[in-house]
Amino acid sequence: MNEQSEIVSINRKTYANAKVLDYYDGLTELFPAEKGLFEHLSSKIEKARILDIGVGGGRTTQYLLPRASAYTGIDYVPEFIDRVKKKYPTGTFIVGDARDLGEFNDEAFDFVLFSYNGIDVVLHEDRIRILNEMNRVLKKGGMIMFSSHNRDYRHFRKPYWLTEPKFNLSFVKNLLSYVFFLPRHLRMRKHEVFNDEYGIVNDQDHRFSLLVYYINVSRQIKQLEDTGMSDVKAYNMKGHQVIADKDSFWIYYLATK
Repeated sequence: MNEQSEIVSINRKTYANAKVLDYYDGLTELFPAEKGLFEHLSSKIEKARILDIGVGGGRTTQYLLPRASAYTGIDYVPEFIDRVKKKYPTGTFIVGDARDLGEFNDEAFDFVLFSYNGIDVVLHEDRIRILNEMNRVLKKGGMIMFSSHNRDYRHFRKPYWLTEPKFNLSFVKNLLSYVFFLPRHLRMRKHEVFNDEYGIVNDQDHRFSLLVYYINVSRQIKQLEDTGMSDVKAYNMKGHQVIADKDSFWIYYLATK
């Protein structure tokens, strides 16, 4: 297995882990920025043909499905699709990979979502394929929305519990957990990638078991524009529009075809 294939295999295996499946299955709330952006996009979402990529346990399904004229959720982990079908029997759910949306026609959707940084667990070349595929299946005038880890975050590569440390029992538990999983982290770091455009980092997600893509706002906007998208806007985790940001762990993007 070559280095690139190994990164893809590591991330896919992590998402199929029983504890990770249970974690996403238990999420029920929209994030603050999502609430604001969905409200802002209400006219685009209402009665729209919606593609929800990386649907996971259906966290966004509960909001989008009742509003859509046709709702399709996809995920490349079959176990997620099995679970979400039982929770939302009126939706359409398919095992699928965002890198190849060949089962869908050109301009099949009015709104395409890839939430919770799902686009960040593939390689750079695959990311560009995903952006092009999202563009292809989107109708003229339609919109895409996704979130992505922010390389300009002021605590980039620092475990979340050290960003604003408070010396209490929780801090001690996190420290002990970090020590326990440090050997895994050190093994995973050999796969990390850094260049001028992006980084692929073994951060703390799911106990250092993922390799995650980080990019800053300006470079992500350029990626979208290079795929033919326009009117690209970025929002921080509070839902405020930004042109650069150092305080948000991840950034939300909207773009129009």
